[in-house]
Amino acid sequence: MQQLALSDMFGSRANRRLFLGIWPGEVAVDELDQLMERLRRDGTIPGRTVDRDRLHVTLLHLDDFVDQIPPSLITAVQTAAASLQFKPFDVAFDRVCCTAKHVLLFPSDALAELQEFRAALRSALLAQGVSTLLSAKARQAIGRPYNPHVTLSYNPGSAPEKQVEPIRWTVRGFHLVESLLGRHQHIRLNSWALGT
Repeated sequence: MQQLALSDMFGSRANRRLFLGIWPGEVAVDELDQLMERLRRDGTIPGRTVDRDRLHVTLLHLDDFVDQIPPSLITAVQTAAASLQFKPFDVAFDRVCCTAKHVLLFPSDALAELQEFRAALRSALLAQGVSTLLSAKARQAIGRPYNPHVTLSYNPGSAPEKQVEPIRWTVRGFHLVESLLGRHQHIRLNSWALGT
């Protein structure tokens, strides 16, 4: 039986988001922090930057909810995530782009290993029946092409795209996270190491 996000049933505003993501290592976080400071000084980022502990790359945005994430969904996601066998891999992000809502850092490279890992994760989730637990909107979203990025600011930017010195790290694990929307807070519900 399909579980609907409460926001679908009652039209309430979602206040929780469930997603899977990867986090940069400490050196990369320092480099991202320095980049954000430079972009703030040159006017590329006009407002608040993302907090250091929330800098990440979303693998899959699973769904948004009002008040509570269904435990059955969390269990299914954890089972799927635990089934993955994947070795650590490197990523690099080097292209700053501004949108009407965000300032983002994209890769110039296709990041084939990240794409492959994300595809394997998506397949594991589908095999576990996770799509039957998501809203129609979320089911459509997990099938869209994947454009990995790091959000640097949730404020709109208007500067032209620019190349920056690549920020690199080795992905050694991934996390299931509950985001408290509008409160700038992430709660890690579970984590999995790669290569073990």
